[in-house]
Amino acid sequence: MKYKFCQQIDRHLCFNKNNLYSCTVGNNTRGQSLPIIKENYNGEPINWEEFFTQREEIKKNFKEGNQFENCKGCFFLHEEDWDNINTQREFKYIQFSHWLMCNSKCIYCSNHTAYDKSKLTDTYDSVPVLKDLINKKYVNEKTKVDFAGGEPTLYYKFNDLLKLLLDKKVRDIIVHSNAILYNKTIEQGIKNGNVSLCVSLDAGQKKVHEKVKGVKSYNTVWKHIKKYAKAKNPIQKNYISLKYIIIPDVNDSEKEIELWIKKSIKAGADKLLLNADNNIFIQENSWEIKNKQLQKVIKLSEYFVKRVIELNINAKLEFNVTAAYKTLNIPIPQIDYNYYI
Repeated sequence: MKYKFCQQIDRHLCFNKNNLYSCTVGNNTRGQSLPIIKENYNGEPINWEEFFTQREEIKKNFKEGNQFENCKGCFFLHEEDWDNINTQREFKYIQFSHWLMCNSKCIYCSNHTAYDKSKLTDTYDSVPVLKDLINKKYVNEKTKVDFAGGEPTLYYKFNDLLKLLLDKKVRDIIVHSNAILYNKTIEQGIKNGNVSLCVSLDAGQKKVHEKVKGVKSYNTVWKHIKKYAKAKNPIQKNYISLKYIIIPDVNDSEKEIELWIKKSIKAGADKLLLNADNNIFIQENSWEIKNKQLQKVIKLSEYFVKRVIELNINAKLEFNVTAAYKTLNIPIPQIDYNYYI
């Protein structure tokens, strides 16, 4: 029997500051809030039998047409014979995003906690639960692991987590970093082909970068990106990805995107990502303002697609860009535009 359900709920796990989620995409759901799997989580051991029983109950509710309220209307819900796929217990995707502190002040970010050295251990230790997941074989070489945040390299257990995954030979690890700090464990993972790095630059010019990031890190970040790129073995399938988030009235120009593309290629990036500010979707603007912003996102996306095709660069349109197309019912350009899941 086919019914609407979602791979994220079925096989994903997200460690957040206070809760465990099965989903990391909140901007297209009702109320922009995520379905919570476990509330008030603080790193304690997890009863996995209880967890999987709960997940099966959620699946049963979806089968009977009783969706999470927050999931209604989500683009990721689709019909499958969910009872006969993904019958094992391995997680396909795990995200560590319970570290919110950051040494950058991006104007589009509402999730980070300002950098404060006195609070460097102000979150739970997720190493024991990862060890448990590995020992029980719920995480294996095929699990995709994503480090977000906050700035992951500031998390006091980051190196321990990453080394555990590298020792397990997990093949697909992505670290989202602002690259202000250089990390040797990331470098080793890049060399091995296990780690892909994603850095959101959001600008081509120094003055725009500083406006977006709120800190003076432009030269440092580009220097570190070049160093990470030199560590990569070109025959490996991992990526040095550089991202550009379109922010209305800040960096939303073809000129700025063009400068970013050229500088990214020169720095050794092998994948370019285009996204849009989440605030376009969640702020309570009039439809006239929102429509204008979405139209601008699409115009800049068309320019981006044209340029990466001309330059033969591996590229992706990320979720908020594809959501702009879907919201306005416009066909999405045919490049690698699937959201990473």
